[in-house]
Amino acid sequence: METETHVYDNCATPASYTPYSWTLGDKLRKTAKSELREDENLRNQSLAQMREWIAKSPHIKRCRTDALFLLRFLRTKKFSIPQSCAMLEKYLTVRQANPAWFQRLDIEDPELEAIIDGGYIVPLPERDEHGRQVVLSVAGNLDLTRVSSALLARAHILVQEVLADDEQSQVCGYTQCIDERELSMKLMSLWSLVDIRKAADCIQNGMPSRINGFNLIGLPSTAATLLEFCVSLLSDKLRKRINLYRTVDDFANKMNRKILPKEYGGVVPMADMIAQFKERCRAKRAQLLAMDEMHIELSKAPGYCAETCRRDLDAGMIGSFRKLEVD
Repeated sequence: METETHVYDNCATPASYTPYSWTLGDKLRKTAKSELREDENLRNQSLAQMREWIAKSPHIKRCRTDALFLLRFLRTKKFSIPQSCAMLEKYLTVRQANPAWFQRLDIEDPELEAIIDGGYIVPLPERDEHGRQVVLSVAGNLDLTRVSSALLARAHILVQEVLADDEQSQVCGYTQCIDERELSMKLMSLWSLVDIRKAADCIQNGMPSRINGFNLIGLPSTAATLLEFCVSLLSDKLRKRINLYRTVDDFANKMNRKILPKEYGGVVPMADMIAQFKERCRAKRAQLLAMDEMHIELSKAPGYCAETCRRDLDAGMIGSFRKLEVD
């Protein structure tokens, strides 16, 4: 709980950095090594290089530089320094350019709390057999008279940010399970094509998380065209991770039923899972609100990070990581 309640500073150039300490155990240490190439030496050097790049980037005015935050990007990009820096820059940019989506991630906001209380989106307390965090979203649990696309986006990003500093999730990744049985034209019409493109861009380029699968349950035929459009915006890697299930039973048979809500064949009622998640939201509330103070100069042209990273590579600043430029 200490990590959950700690509020990290947004100073881009602190006088010192708190040393990182591995706490996940030997099994996950092996997973991190085999899947991410992570070991103590690479991790320490990578954190130092990212911090140096942030300190030398005049357009990054305020930004967390603690290990948990930077490891979000390093683990997502398998410790490629240029790609991690580029994603961090993109993350700061989309947060600042889209305040209606990314700011005021406050569980005490009545509109946001109502969406969580209604059971639209909830992380499951227990992980799947691969150690992944499972996030369940249920379209039928929305009151469409009270929501907008911006509010729904904010609910999704609230969940993402509450979970993002969890190191097991950083290493093992996430699985998104989306119950679309009651997906209606009214709900689909809330999202403009601009919104959908922006969401796809955020998921792929601006949100540091290792998404290992999208499980869509009971997608109605009326949504087939929208699905095709959404899929067309994703990378080949993410497209291959989309799984369609006709019924809840088909989906549940592929999962460990015990981790699912009682309403999906599990043991724990969804209401109890929601209550647990809200406690995590409250514990991290001060941290989430503090992150609204991060700041980047949006006037810099796109590609600034890529260009400066390349120059630093050529200058030898992070030349030892050239071989790690892979996705």
